[in-house]
Amino acid sequence: MAISLGSMSSASIPMQQTPVGNPDFVKLDPKYKCLKCRKVLRDAVQTLCGHRMCEICAFKAFDEPPPIRCPGNEDTCVPILQKEEIFRDPSARREIRTLPVYCTYKNQGCQLEMQWKQLEEHELSCEYKPVQCSFVRNGCGVCTIIQKLEEHLKECEYRNITCTFCRDDIIFNQKQEHESAKCRKFPIPCPNGCGIEKLPRDEMREHEPECPKKPIHCKFTNVGCEFSGSKEDVKKHEQESIDHHLQLTTVYTASIDLQSMEIRREIQDISASRESYKRTVDLCLKEVTTVKDGLEVSKMAVKDMKLKAVALTERVIHLERRVEDLAKKDTVEKQGRDIQTLRDGQTNISDRVTQIERNGLGGGQGEGVPGNVANQLQNHERQIGLMDVRVAELDLRLQIHETASFNGVLMWKIRDYARRKQEAITGRTLSLYSQPFYTSQFGYKMCARVYLNGDGMGKGTHMSLFFVVMRGDFDTLLPWPFQQKVNMMLLDQDTGARHLSDTFRPDPNSNSFRRPQTEMNIASGCPLFVSHTVLETRTYLHEDTIFIKIDVDINGINPP
Repeated sequence: MAISLGSMSSASIPMQQTPVGNPDFVKLDPKYKCLKCRKVLRDAVQTLCGHRMCEICAFKAFDEPPPIRCPGNEDTCVPILQKEEIFRDPSARREIRTLPVYCTYKNQGCQLEMQWKQLEEHELSCEYKPVQCSFVRNGCGVCTIIQKLEEHLKECEYRNITCTFCRDDIIFNQKQEHESAKCRKFPIPCPNGCGIEKLPRDEMREHEPECPKKPIHCKFTNVGCEFSGSKEDVKKHEQESIDHHLQLTTVYTASIDLQSMEIRREIQDISASRESYKRTVDLCLKEVTTVKDGLEVSKMAVKDMKLKAVALTERVIHLERRVEDLAKKDTVEKQGRDIQTLRDGQTNISDRVTQIERNGLGGGQGEGVPGNVANQLQNHERQIGLMDVRVAELDLRLQIHETASFNGVLMWKIRDYARRKQEAITGRTLSLYSQPFYTSQFGYKMCARVYLNGDGMGKGTHMSLFFVVMRGDFDTLLPWPFQQKVNMMLLDQDTGARHLSDTFRPDPNSNSFRRPQTEMNIASGCPLFVSHTVLETRTYLHEDTIFIKIDVDINGINPP
């Protein structure tokens, strides 16, 4: 019963498979060739029209675009090839397995012919199969056939043999080297010529120290005598060479004296250098002590300056808060009236004091002034001092209020650019902060921060510009994190058409835009905002002044 490819399963009738390999056929009939690959049929299958293909070639045919046609291309072929119309051909498979083939090792000399199905079994025992020499680990790289292997092993230069003398296993081509230098039992003659001709090498090593012919050196070797020989020869030499030895000793002693003098001079030089170094070290120690003392004084001064800076910072922050409170409660006109009232009161008090002095009651708290008038003068002086302080605070509030912006736009004018940049280069003032500005009267509080000599990647080559979110009085009523788009600009002072700008939208996961827990968050912006070569041109730097504009998009902010 024929079995189609489409219906074949693991439970189908077992069939003999075509042997593996690429044999050399004695003669291959064209009917046993695949119509697709033109090679011998492997696992032959047959179409309805009787044509044969390899099973794998038949499967690959159906990977091509339809329609699939029989590779026979004859009039009798089926018009369209279907997978279920292709069947395995057991008869062809059996016939192919019995086709005569040559041995795989024909080129090595095997002339046997056999059926293809017998080839694999024959290869396992074929005497012409190439094999590697068994002594490959010893360094032999010869590859021969099984028939000649035994003969090769008998003559292989890398074969293992047993040393005749010490019975150790050695490699054949290393025999001479082993016997001449390593073999413990190889017989060798005494190197001193004492008459012993053959003694194992390990015993000869024990003989040499006791050999009567062992050469010894003259006892005056250390003074330059190079004579050596037998004990009798050395004794005779010493008796006959007394004058020579005395001369050598004299020369050696003189050389020792010269060396001693040289050593003493070197010691003196070293002692002098040591004293000089010691004085230098003492001087350095004194200078180090002085520097340490100066450093302690500098540390104390720096500490005091830091404390003063902190105090001034706190005072500025306090004044900012008071000014903001005043700006929210009073108008600029009302503040002006308050200042004018204070000034009028000050003028009135001054007139009264002048009048008292003209009437003979002046002179501060001098003698002859009645007690109640002196007390009045003291009270007036205190009130005048308080008014001066109050006027100064109000002036500062007015200046800050006049520059504050409540529409999300900061216009920052930075004067004395060259001086401020040099202070940044020397490390005196690394960065500058702008005045605060707001998105609205009750909105976010913000400022800008600039590094004129750059920060991070831009240090020394660029101006770095950053945006800072500050702590405000209405933060609890505002949505967080801060999400408004920010546009930072360096304004063109020449034509007004080439402003440099960088726009970003805040990252909601960044701490820079969370609700501030301190006076201000970490600055965020652009370390490479503009290079110094571009900034320091007539377009952006004019009269040693630059203008920076920060524009915050206030759309979408719901007022508290």
